[in-house]
Amino acid sequence: MSKVDLLSVGWIRSLLKSWWFPLAFQLTMLVAFGLLIAGGLWVGSSDPELAKELRNTNLANLVVWSYWFPLLIVSVVLLGRVWCMVCPMELITALTVRVGLQLKVPGFFRSGWLITVFYALILIVGIHGLSVHRAPHRMALYLLMLLGIAVVVSLIYRKRAFCSYVCPVGHLLGLYALIAPLQWRADNLSVCRSCKTKDCIAKRNHYRIVGRSCTSNLYPATIRNNADCLLCTQCLKVCPYDNIQFSLRKPYADFFGTIELRTAQIAFILLVSGFVVYEVLSEWPVSEAILTWVPNHFVSALSIKGPIAKLFSAVIMFIIFPCVLLLIIVALARIRSSAAAGAIANAFCLLLLPTMASAHITKAVLKTTSRIPYWRHAFLDPCGILTAQKMLDGKVVLNTSVVNVLYPAVTVTVVVLFVFALSATLWIFCKLSTTKNLNSGARVAIFLGVCAYWAVFAITILKWRLWA
Repeated sequence: MSKVDLLSVGWIRSLLKSWWFPLAFQLTMLVAFGLLIAGGLWVGSSDPELAKELRNTNLANLVVWSYWFPLLIVSVVLLGRVWCMVCPMELITALTVRVGLQLKVPGFFRSGWLITVFYALILIVGIHGLSVHRAPHRMALYLLMLLGIAVVVSLIYRKRAFCSYVCPVGHLLGLYALIAPLQWRADNLSVCRSCKTKDCIAKRNHYRIVGRSCTSNLYPATIRNNADCLLCTQCLKVCPYDNIQFSLRKPYADFFGTIELRTAQIAFILLVSGFVVYEVLSEWPVSEAILTWVPNHFVSALSIKGPIAKLFSAVIMFIIFPCVLLLIIVALARIRSSAAAGAIANAFCLLLLPTMASAHITKAVLKTTSRIPYWRHAFLDPCGILTAQKMLDGKVVLNTSVVNVLYPAVTVTVVVLFVFALSATLWIFCKLSTTKNLNSGARVAIFLGVCAYWAVFAITILKWRLWA
């Protein structure tokens, strides 16, 4: 498949070069962000049964966790970091940094560990411990926290520090964007070499609202993959030669170059790999019981109860399980190989990405379709408390006819996703430069580990959706 430059299409070029894009979309998203916060801020319940229903009957909570975040994952895999293009946080950072201290970003930020630790805290403490995805008021406080952190970071540090080094989903979007069949690059590198003004990286343009130089520390002529570019379109606006290309390409194209994951990114991938296993396997009680057997026995043996038990369980499933798998792969690979552990981990984690992405999209499909029956009630009662109480009292019964009709299509979609993931993994395994540099013993160990991870999902889907 040859590259197709989308900027050769007149209306696309006009849209992306216009002064109001993506500004108008960011302002719209900022208003939506505020409405979601307002819609959940004072909505909560100490009754666990009512709270369980309220997570789906409250309109704001329903939108955020059942549609916004799931569709964000789908969009980045299909289109790249298009959410970053319209994200209101990017607009907030662009405005507040103009009046801030503009200090140099610390090395710990640039290492990537801040994002990894932040994301781990959100998953383990926020999601699994405090259930911010199930309580509307906690969801609202979580969004307010992100907004506050974005403002504070931008008031202290220079450029787009929040987006590049703090945003909790920054690594996730960057890694999944490697899969996307779209890329943003310089068009003619000779034009970049001959350019005298370098407007796309010039310091004098850093803090303009429209037509600013890249504040993600990227030079279009040296971009090699999709991981870091936020698709903000500013370099297109500021380039005097229109020397930017926004093109279609083969999916997974970035994997066939050289990708050296930082240690923080490897840790992040392991964290997400454990999380998506839990997310998908928890959809079926049988697989959830198998997955949680070790954590449940561990907390039971230590007599740990309540929120602390949830935290311990999350650490075991999201951190310890993936790390044990990686250590086994590294140990097996080094039995007949002198390859460095870092090279083995780099190859293994890259090869996990197709399955992780398919698992994430699977969860998105399952969640968005299963929540369809709640929409009518959420619009009639946006707060959701009355609807939740009526559901508990048996006065409201959900109409699941649409979900039942969609069940076969959802199953087929999920199966196709994992077949595609396996095919992509095999394709990448044969082409990935990182694996080519390893000997056959190390490659076999990595391949078996990746297949074992994929098989966890495949067996669950087959038993649950087809043979249960």
